[in-house]
Amino acid sequence: MIDIKKARSEDEIEAVRALFEDYLLLLKTDYQNACGYAQGVGEMKDFPDNHTELFMAFKEDRPVAACGLKHVNAQDIELVRLYCRPEARGEGVGRKLLDACRAYALDQKYKRLVLSTEPVMQAAIQLYKSYGFKEVSDYRSEGTACSKFMALDL
Repeated sequence: MIDIKKARSEDEIEAVRALFEDYLLLLKTDYQNACGYAQGVGEMKDFPDNHTELFMAFKEDRPVAACGLKHVNAQDIELVRLYCRPEARGEGVGRKLLDACRAYALDQKYKRLVLSTEPVMQAAIQLYKSYGFKEVSDYRSEGTACSKFMALDL
């Protein structure tokens, strides 16, 4: 059983921080220092203040996955750092987090859920495509040549 909730308490926010740090370590090790690693480490200095919302997934009361949302503009909200620990992969956790983010974005009257991902992260790209995300041009002002940009119209 997977439960999704918004991170609110200090302990929950710290659990999300730990999951995001696991994600960054994955970029550094498994993806040979992928471009998003340095940017992600820099963004963690302002965590959680630079996030609009944080979601986490629990399996048997243990945090196993998380993601964040960041306001981009009146139309777009960005999905960031969707990460699931290996022991919970293949159980639909990513899709449930996407459902929560989509519901939040709709409730807040955004028109698109956008994201950037590393081109080498093929499993993530497949998840996003199966959910309905389409490739788009860079929606950020500080873009990077290493990212694949995607959007889901709401």
